[in-house]
Amino acid sequence: MGMSAARIAALCGVVLGLCIAAPAQAADRFHGIFTTNLNTPPAQVDAELDRQAATGAGVLREHVYWDQVERKPGAFDFSTVDALVARASARGLTLLPIITSTPQFYSTRPAGLHNDGWPPRDASSVFRFSLELARRYGALGTFWRCLAPGLHCQRPYRPIAAWQVWNEPDLPGWWRTGVDPAGYLRLLQWSYLGLKAGDPTTEVVLGGLSLRALLPGGYLEQLYDLGAALFFDTLAIHPYAVNVATVVAHIRRTRQIAAAKHDAGVALRITEYGFATGGASAWTTTAPCQAALIAATARELSARRAELGLRSIVQLQWQDRAGSPSPWPNHAGLLYADGTPKPALAAFTDAVRGRLPAPGAQVADVCAAQHQG
Repeated sequence: MGMSAARIAALCGVVLGLCIAAPAQAADRFHGIFTTNLNTPPAQVDAELDRQAATGAGVLREHVYWDQVERKPGAFDFSTVDALVARASARGLTLLPIITSTPQFYSTRPAGLHNDGWPPRDASSVFRFSLELARRYGALGTFWRCLAPGLHCQRPYRPIAAWQVWNEPDLPGWWRTGVDPAGYLRLLQWSYLGLKAGDPTTEVVLGGLSLRALLPGGYLEQLYDLGAALFFDTLAIHPYAVNVATVVAHIRRTRQIAAAKHDAGVALRITEYGFATGGASAWTTTAPCQAALIAATARELSARRAELGLRSIVQLQWQDRAGSPSPWPNHAGLLYADGTPKPALAAFTDAVRGRLPAPGAQVADVCAAQHQG
């Protein structure tokens, strides 16, 4: 009985290391999904990644927890990240990792506290971690076991081409020593140097900023004034809003700030957008309206990606988190907490795959007047 091409490729890759691995089918790398629910049993992770890949979105934004990799100073255990990268690449998904969670032996976190968002005492401690990440998962990363980028690899070759440094550092919940643009810039500088040393082709993405950062004289302007533009390749914001028009307005505001700071050509990633079905926020709404708004946002930003200079957009988030009462992000999923789909799952999939909305499912059909636009 003859063997399939995929089976032959797998065998000769293992035995000889000289066969080009069968490529995973590429998905749309403009659209992405954010999830924080992958620290679960492997079978469940596989099932969720299969469902996420089925949407057609090609980017998976996920935390890479520094404290779970560097267990002792200078000692790295990449097994958890290896497993995630292998599973994602086999499904045609490209990771956009967020570097976060300082190990306790480097951290400003007081003893006895367990919440995230504490930066390191010395920002230079992130250099070695960033270097090792880029060396392992970048274009020539040792994880891919390639003789050249994309050639003779033993795995589906989907290197990590972009890294995001922290999340929402302009908010106290993510920078717990007190919002400090200069402090974040030091972390960004050392991360940039490590990532570029490990993979000169990599893209360094600014930590996704909240709307607060866009205020006149706010965090983004302060970063630019401190010289941060030298240490990121791509801006990132989280333009939450009550409707699509206001999402676009937030993006335009970001562009105005960058242009005023002589950085008009910088690429932009929307590393979170979305709408919730619970919790208190201006963008909390009904399940049908959430579906319509997510789909409309995805379609609008995709159609205007060149005009707005967008590199990718990431929907928050894949699945709700259990618990009530709880804040609105815990209700922004495409799935309910028990894993059953909301109307948003089908609507998001249709938008990513370029299909027209179902009759009666557009924003004007199912949303209150304040959400229209």
